[in-house]
Amino acid sequence: MNVDKPTALETRGRRHPTTHPRAHRPWHFRTVVGVVFVIMAASSAPSPLYGLYQQQWHFGTTTSTIVYACYALGAILTLLLAGGLAEHLGTQRTIVVALVTIVVSFLAFLLATGAWALCLARLVQGVAVGLLTSSAGPALADLHRNRSHQAAAAANSAATSTGIALGAVFSGLAVQFAPAPLVTPFVVLAVLSLGGLGLVQAIPAWQTVPARPRPWRPRVLRMGAEPRGTLLRVTPLVTAGWAVVGMYLALGVDLVAGLLHTSDRALSSLVILVVQGCGGMAPMLLRRLGDRAASVTGCALLVLGVGVSVIGFDTAHAVLFFCGAAITGAGFGLSFMGSTSTVTAAVIAGGHPQLLPGFFALAYLAVSVPVVALGAAASRFGVAAAFSWFGLLAGLLAVVAGAVAVRRRRPESQPGWAAAGQQSQ
Repeated sequence: MNVDKPTALETRGRRHPTTHPRAHRPWHFRTVVGVVFVIMAASSAPSPLYGLYQQQWHFGTTTSTIVYACYALGAILTLLLAGGLAEHLGTQRTIVVALVTIVVSFLAFLLATGAWALCLARLVQGVAVGLLTSSAGPALADLHRNRSHQAAAAANSAATSTGIALGAVFSGLAVQFAPAPLVTPFVVLAVLSLGGLGLVQAIPAWQTVPARPRPWRPRVLRMGAEPRGTLLRVTPLVTAGWAVVGMYLALGVDLVAGLLHTSDRALSSLVILVVQGCGGMAPMLLRRLGDRAASVTGCALLVLGVGVSVIGFDTAHAVLFFCGAAITGAGFGLSFMGSTSTVTAAVIAGGHPQLLPGFFALAYLAVSVPVVALGAAASRFGVAAAFSWFGLLAGLLAVVAGAVAVRRRRPESQPGWAAAGQQSQ
């Protein structure tokens, strides 16, 4: 590949074209993957700590739900209002800003004195995640040795899932064993974030951006007909996958506590590790799958996994429940990889940078609504009823998403995709 050849983004008049003044080394790509992992780990790390915060400041489950909603609100608003920041600053600078922002959120957690401070810290954390998700995909595609959007999507999906899983598990272990469980996770994550900040700044610039960017102001995200059509095509897939993740995040710990008859939060959090861990491994093991094959396979596994989990819970069979969670996680990972690859390729081929922020705003909306709704439903109707009924709805949605993915035209037949495929070879 001629690295000096202008990309499709340049030909469509993007303000900051992507160029490759020198060959990028593998550690450049891996550094951005590591940054995605650390920031996503930070996004899930506070969840196992809520019980300690509740004991310390005497607030209930409703307040915990509000704290989580602040995180989701920060991410969604950032994607909708500041999704174009990466186009203005360049993806490298935007990732730097995301890392600085996440470190600020750690300081807010460490200095928190009440539930309101947790809301502020989670809001700032959501801003950091929004900035990262709008820039990481194009950055990974740019830094991959073959400019492969499929490899970039697989790495992005794996880092996201494993980061969410291990962040929650690490905090759960800190609750059980660390001398200062409300301090240790954030100090460790801050050190990792600062290390990532130094490494990202050490990567040779992969974009041409002005030394002094013009003033920038937030703008509501707008998309033309072509990117809007792409987003609509992946909407059922994104909604199904992330809604299932929201179900396990909202109810998983309580479900496992009931199945295993335990009050150990670290043990109960294993279901999150299983779902997100398998969600991280599946894209790396099956990264050669095409977008449509990954999407259809992911939907099939979502339906199967949710069904097995519901049966396992209803029959009080913990092994069956965890097997279903593993299958569900693999389905989520593949569906996320397929949809991310589809959107990233459309961005590269058509020069629609606003598509990625819209895509991730949809994903965070899809995972946040179930968390909030299921928290309320479980308190009124019980965890078992909420899990069974929502599992049925999520399975039906995954069936619809799979049918849409099967009918989707192959990428090569869509305008502009051939050019993207040539660039990734």
